[in-house]
Amino acid sequence: MTSTTIRAVNELKESLSKELNKDDSERCIDIIDQLDAVQDMSLAVLAETLVGTVVSKFKSHGDADVAAKAKVLVKKWKQLAKQGGAGKSTPAAGATKAKAKPVAAKKPAARPAPAVASSSSSANGSAEWNQLPPLRKNTANKLHQTFELSTESLTKSDINIDAIKSLNISRATEVEAACHEYSKGIKQNYLEKIRSLIFNLKKNSDLRENVILGSTQPETLVTLAPEQLATAEASKERNETMGKLKDSRRLDWDAANENKINEMCGITGDLLKASLFTCGRCKSIKTTSTQKQTRSADEPMTVFVFCINCGNRWKC
Repeated sequence: MTSTTIRAVNELKESLSKELNKDDSERCIDIIDQLDAVQDMSLAVLAETLVGTVVSKFKSHGDADVAAKAKVLVKKWKQLAKQGGAGKSTPAAGATKAKAKPVAAKKPAARPAPAVASSSSSANGSAEWNQLPPLRKNTANKLHQTFELSTESLTKSDINIDAIKSLNISRATEVEAACHEYSKGIKQNYLEKIRSLIFNLKKNSDLRENVILGSTQPETLVTLAPEQLATAEASKERNETMGKLKDSRRLDWDAANENKINEMCGITGDLLKASLFTCGRCKSIKTTSTQKQTRSADEPMTVFVFCINCGNRWKC
């Protein structure tokens, strides 16, 4: 069993090492959770794999959740090492002691996680996901934690809390299955869809509650575009930005917004009929002008001006 555990821990260690120069917090948390869940972790395994050196590097990670989980796991392993290796000269000498005592003592301890469900709900959820591969099982658990964010608000709506917790587990299972079906077994597509859904479900409480209560079916949820998953405020802001961008590309924008421009510049009354030219005879600014090419093509155009007030004409 120890050799199997060492091989599994080494694989997780290599996967975690690859995330050092990447900015994938979800993936880091996945791997750290899997390391935390290793049942046969012992002082011998820790000494053989040196996995603690890699996990320790994530204690200063930019993401607070990743850093917190790394600190808790390293602290847990340090306690395991103290209990299993006290007074021993080599790691192997304390290996059996670490297996017999620390693991049993650590089983009741709950791993820190944001807003987890009650023990009965978690047990039911784990039983329902036991047949899934580790990645899918971990995904279902994350979806369950996300749906649990709505427990308090739904309870205030006079919905039975036991019914809500049962729905949260069912919806997590259904959404994970829908994502797996939608991605058609392609891991990259599956991970991208899961990240997008969890991010938007955490932000959009209305969408989250619609999924829990069945207004939005999981099969429909996985097909929604990012703008459909966003909150109403985010959608409004996006539409305003797109509208401004569209206006900026219009060739007739000045003409279409002439009244608005004049109002902003304080051009009203007679100023609306004013031109750039002032009549030299009557000093009126009510003039019109046209341009014509009277010389060679490389010469500037000639401007012909007509005074509406006195009928004077000139060119410049």
